[in-house]
Amino acid sequence: MDGYEDQCVILNISTNNGIYLGDNPFNEPLPMFVSQLAAILIVTRFLHHLFKPLHQPRIVSDVLGGLLLGPSALGTISCFADLFSTKNINTLETLAYLSLVLHMFLVGLELDLSAIGRTSKKAVIIIVTGLFLPFFVGIVFVYLLHGFFVQDAEQGYNNKCGFLWAAILAVTGFQAVNRILTELKLLNSEIGRLARPIALISDLGSWILIVTLIPFCANPMKAPFVITATMACIVVSFYTIRPLLAWIIRYTSDDTKTRSDFYLCFPLIGAVVFAFVTDVTGTHPIVGAFIFGLIMPDELTVTLMNRFDYFISGLMLPVFFAVSGLRVDIFKITKWSLVFVLVILLCAVKIISFVPVLVISNINTRDSFALGLLMCTKGTWAILVVATGLENRVLHDGDYAVTMVAILLMNSIVPPTIATIYKRSNLFAKYSSRTIQDTKPEDELQFLVCAHSYSDVPGMLKLLDVSHDSQRNNMTVFTLHLVELANQPSTMLIVHDSHGSRLQDSANTPRDYDSSEADRIVTAFTEFVNVTPNILIQSLTIVSPFRTVDRDICSLAKDKFVAFIILPFHKQSATSFRNINPKVLLNAPCSVGIFVYRGLESANIREIAMLFVGGADDCEALSYAWRMARKPGVSLTVIRLLEPDYFDYSTKQNEQDYDYIHEFRLQTADEELIGYEEKVLHCGEELVTALKEMENRFELFVVGKREGLESPITTELFHMVDCPELGVVGNLLAASDSAASSVLVVQQYIYSNTRRTLVFQKGLSRLERRKVNVESIPFL
Repeated sequence: MDGYEDQCVILNISTNNGIYLGDNPFNEPLPMFVSQLAAILIVTRFLHHLFKPLHQPRIVSDVLGGLLLGPSALGTISCFADLFSTKNINTLETLAYLSLVLHMFLVGLELDLSAIGRTSKKAVIIIVTGLFLPFFVGIVFVYLLHGFFVQDAEQGYNNKCGFLWAAILAVTGFQAVNRILTELKLLNSEIGRLARPIALISDLGSWILIVTLIPFCANPMKAPFVITATMACIVVSFYTIRPLLAWIIRYTSDDTKTRSDFYLCFPLIGAVVFAFVTDVTGTHPIVGAFIFGLIMPDELTVTLMNRFDYFISGLMLPVFFAVSGLRVDIFKITKWSLVFVLVILLCAVKIISFVPVLVISNINTRDSFALGLLMCTKGTWAILVVATGLENRVLHDGDYAVTMVAILLMNSIVPPTIATIYKRSNLFAKYSSRTIQDTKPEDELQFLVCAHSYSDVPGMLKLLDVSHDSQRNNMTVFTLHLVELANQPSTMLIVHDSHGSRLQDSANTPRDYDSSEADRIVTAFTEFVNVTPNILIQSLTIVSPFRTVDRDICSLAKDKFVAFIILPFHKQSATSFRNINPKVLLNAPCSVGIFVYRGLESANIREIAMLFVGGADDCEALSYAWRMARKPGVSLTVIRLLEPDYFDYSTKQNEQDYDYIHEFRLQTADEELIGYEEKVLHCGEELVTALKEMENRFELFVVGKREGLESPITTELFHMVDCPELGVVGNLLAASDSAASSVLVVQQYIYSNTRRTLVFQKGLSRLERRKVNVESIPFL
């Protein structure tokens, strides 16, 4: 027709008439994309939950899910072959790389560059050795064995291939290492404190390899120009764009909520723009997204991480790993022996690189071997390097399949091996003086005092004051301020000096950490030390997820050879807060006391009562109260609660109780301020009445938790127990609204954790077992 021109247009997004009119919805891009996404998320989530008991990291289930959906397994079925065919996954691959770009933006956002400047010289030597030695060893191996490494017999040695293999051997995934340590609850162990900074710096070293390796693989002749342009982008970003962003944030900080929506949208747009810029310069787009994350002002870090971390890293990033697995065709692997050679290389080179240096640095052989093995973990970097090699045809399909299967096997081997090396029995080995009862009066005691906020400090100071006889012995106290770390997997242990300044392990301190509360706590304990002789206090802050902070507390107690842990009790606290005390009780490597503080009117604790019913916990409680009574001016009354027929039967525990009470009475017979009483009780009601009568006679009650011990006067009161961690007597004292006395509930250390758990369950009714919810505690 005149004035018109015919054109052919490809409609990527279109509608169809539905299955009832004979149309196939899977012929359209959008239904196809949604089906692919659903299949990937369902399979990867199923595999993640299936492998979770085996300590498998998320990357294993994601890559394996893609492998199962690809030509290696379900891809041999026609419907799956069509669903994930090469022509149908363009949109899926675009989403995969977009998720990778945004994930790297979050990685840069979370990284604190100031940590690099605080790295010790010894750590730098370990890091350089562990990163660059495997890189050069990888090049040599590929050069010497290139005929074995290359699956295509007609293909000769390729420098690009050698660099790729070497990079795969060298890189370590910091986030992968962090997640393994989190899953195994080793973040605050010795291996965790060693691994995190090493993996962090190795991760930055991986960036150097990426910036130089990708341009070299694309075009070796133009690689210097690409690297120069990338460095120029980095300089401009830090010295021009970063100050501009900080000025914009300050200028609009008091604006309305509509402006705050801009704060969330602009960073994501900026990450994509920066990714485009670095892609244009010739390096990988993730470099630009990472740089933009690094230069973002600190004010937006917490908000952006809270809003986008789970969606991007938890939902979008698995698509990238799954797409990497989709490309694997195991039927193109002609040399399966190469897979096993690669796994051995991945392990041996890293371990050999780390172990000698670590041993020379006075780190024991077990930790050195475990750290070397942990550095074998491959994360996003390794997958990206392999994918880059495939896209640039440096690696062929068979080489790609071999490498991906080797990485998959390596990542699946490391976590169970580390878990085996660091079994709980090894982490918390039995050692002497884990109880107060085992120590002599003149021995120095080490306490670990925990505080959630400054409101816990006054009571703890009064308890420490009455526990320390400055004229007879010394005392060492480690104060631990517990700060919850939300939406992050890592744990930070911050060591303070007497002025509240952070000394060490503060390199990874989160940007949203408010040190004002910790400074108040440190100042209070410092003032206490200044007026109390023969006492040493070391102040620490632990920033950790509350679901795993109990492990951090127990690990610190074990490392410091603590004999007694003191925990604050707050009945109205949040669930995550309340769960800390029961978990510590079940796993503590020493005796534990839960302190219920009611705000004493007097400046110091001087009137103490110890209620003795019987059992190991009561003996430990008596030992603690006895030590308090040695302080001048402190009076102690031991009240023994007996059943009418107590002396009619004899058990080993009864004999031990009798012997300890007899020893106590003999040694304190001449003490004017120490008294002993006995009350015979016939039922639980009489116990309640007796406690009611004496609740305001004393400033502090010290009682044993009496875990699992059945007694007629306590068993019938189980229904009144709201807080099983306090025991029956402790609950009755803490629940009284009219009482002004504080309560210290003591549990004695028992070496066998299994025995502790079984005894604990045996001593509670079915109702109370449900209240304790032992099955919800992840490490049992």
